[in-house]
Amino acid sequence: MPATSPRRRMLDRAIAAAIVVVVGVVGLVLYLNSDIRAAQSSPGSSEKAPSTATDVPTRLTERWSAPTDAGLGAVVSPSGVVVTTTEHEITGLDAVTGEQRWSYSRSNRPLCAVGSGDLSANGGGVRGIATVWESNGYCSQVMTFDADTGERSKVRTAPNQVGGSLVFGGGSAGWVGSDLLEVWRNDLVRTMQYGVQPNPTNPDSRHTGCVFTDMAIADLQFGTIEHCEAQGPNARIVLNFDEPKGKKDGWDEYRSDPRMDVDTGSTAALIVGITQDRVAVLVSSPEPAVVLYDAAGTEISRSPVDIPAADIENTAATGTPTPYRRTDTTRYSLIGSTLLAVTEETVQTAPPATALTTPTTSTETSSDASSSPSSSEAPADVSVTSLRVAFVSAGAIGLPAVVDEQLVVPVTGGLSVMSAETGSSQLDPAREIPVDRAGWTGRVDAGAVGSMIVETRGGTVVALS
Repeated sequence: MPATSPRRRMLDRAIAAAIVVVVGVVGLVLYLNSDIRAAQSSPGSSEKAPSTATDVPTRLTERWSAPTDAGLGAVVSPSGVVVTTTEHEITGLDAVTGEQRWSYSRSNRPLCAVGSGDLSANGGGVRGIATVWESNGYCSQVMTFDADTGERSKVRTAPNQVGGSLVFGGGSAGWVGSDLLEVWRNDLVRTMQYGVQPNPTNPDSRHTGCVFTDMAIADLQFGTIEHCEAQGPNARIVLNFDEPKGKKDGWDEYRSDPRMDVDTGSTAALIVGITQDRVAVLVSSPEPAVVLYDAAGTEISRSPVDIPAADIENTAATGTPTPYRRTDTTRYSLIGSTLLAVTEETVQTAPPATALTTPTTSTETSSDASSSPSSSEAPADVSVTSLRVAFVSAGAIGLPAVVDEQLVVPVTGGLSVMSAETGSSQLDPAREIPVDRAGWTGRVDAGAVGSMIVETRGGTVVALS
């Protein structure tokens, strides 16, 4: 075998050296632009959650304040933390002192949204602080964090549309965009993708031609308000199973039939309550009213409410889920400057149509789709979780805080305290606590954690006690 010439050996070494340099440079470039390098995590130690307050003080004093992104807002967690935001970072502040407890940032990923479905420090479906980060033209990177320590918990990717919103309810969470949504269970595993799917599993799995303007999730089902050009100008209320897999042959997280699909008869509609059995929809016409439907699309009741139609229309026009606070049994929706409380109740009724085999599109087809009992005897009544309007209260400038059995409602000049159950001044005399907001006249959302009342005023969070 002929010997390799010195010149050839030198050339080989030069090529090898060049390859090493190129690989090193590429590796360095990838590292400098990688999520690993861009992510900075500073978790904190675990702290005991503050005890829930049982009353609202008669006077409040500002204890601390902190900046937050006005568009992303802040999260008041029952774990004793207030989470503030910037374009690339979330920071957990101690609710009592305002001192930083933890932080997490991603210098290469803008933050799309932050939220939490926690109703208490010990319960909830998707636990902790949920964040969604932008990547490759989507709000695709979903991460949850322990609210107490800031430790990263669950992670998933999804084709979430930019400009969408986080939604929480029952044991699930989700993301709703203009024409695509997803539902995730508590471990962030996807249970439903609905709308204009980017990679449909089969041609008839896509739901096209409709724009989503509201979404709400309960155990078993989720509801959407949809505007479908081919079906006229009115808003439609649609119910789907939040986990259709296994309920019928051929159904999975990409394909199923709606439980019901009903024309509300109004161009503007908002979901103001939902359970596993029923959904409450606020409509603007022919007169403002809360319409209650069962899961088969039958209209159960219609309750007129004293809310301006223009406020319903303006809220619906935002195209984002109706803002609300909730307790275990009551949902408080903010419609313009009006607070609408819708509460759950157990009622006995005939078994509703399941709409498992034939999607319901109207009250009439709901009746036709109901299967008749095999005998002449009427089916026995069953217990269902229904909904009713509890109260309507005008004058709110933002979402309320819930303290035990009281609502603390932001109003011009301070905070109004009322019964969380009735909104009435007879059982719990209404009183107003003055708050100096230093000239701020915009929306104010309140939250309660321990003995603290936390107000979010645009780009500022203020803690009061």
